[in-house]
Amino acid sequence: MAAVLAASAALLPSRSKGPPVVVAPPGPGQVVRIPPTVAMTPARRSAIGALIDAFVPAAVERHAPLRALPLVTPAFRAGVTRADWARGNLPVLPYATTGSHFDWTLGYSHPNEISVDVLLHPAPSEELGPIAFTAVFARRGNHWLIDSFVPAASFAPKKKPPRILAQPDFTPSLATVGTHSRLDAKWLLLPAAILSLIVLVPIGFGIVHWRRGRRAMREYRTSYSR
Repeated sequence: MAAVLAASAALLPSRSKGPPVVVAPPGPGQVVRIPPTVAMTPARRSAIGALIDAFVPAAVERHAPLRALPLVTPAFRAGVTRADWARGNLPVLPYATTGSHFDWTLGYSHPNEISVDVLLHPAPSEELGPIAFTAVFARRGNHWLIDSFVPAASFAPKKKPPRILAQPDFTPSLATVGTHSRLDAKWLLLPAAILSLIVLVPIGFGIVHWRRGRRAMREYRTSYSR
């Protein structure tokens, strides 16, 4: 039992004595300012709606990728040549949807940035189910551009078991980039050591009491025989 206690103690993270040391980065402190929320005026709603209705057929459905090029910010198209963009190699999930007008719900509205959620429904040729995209728009001068258009959730197609995938499911996993995340073996031993303590500690106390009882009975018999 002592060995189990020692093993479990060695596996637990060590605690340093004294208060924790906080190291402040050099230079003046940085203040994070949250932009104020502004109302979605009719002009803003009209601009956002027009951008979505033009961008989805051109870029998401790949009907005319070059028509979507002037609708996005330089950050959106960074690293993609015009030739690649024309071939449909652009940083947007390809998806065949239905309709020509796409409803959206507001996420937030800041003076120079707007975020909305767009739910697209699959066309008969699309194998995926409905997909919700989160679109972020940045104001450049007097007009708005799409700064990002990423899938936020995917729903199962019709006649398939219900399933919802969230945004982390669309990001590359560690396995896809050639690396594997593996938990250190000692942390796997820790739960086993704790479970062992739950079983071994009562047994250990029982053995101690049993030995004491035998010793007391032996001493009693020795003194009585005298």
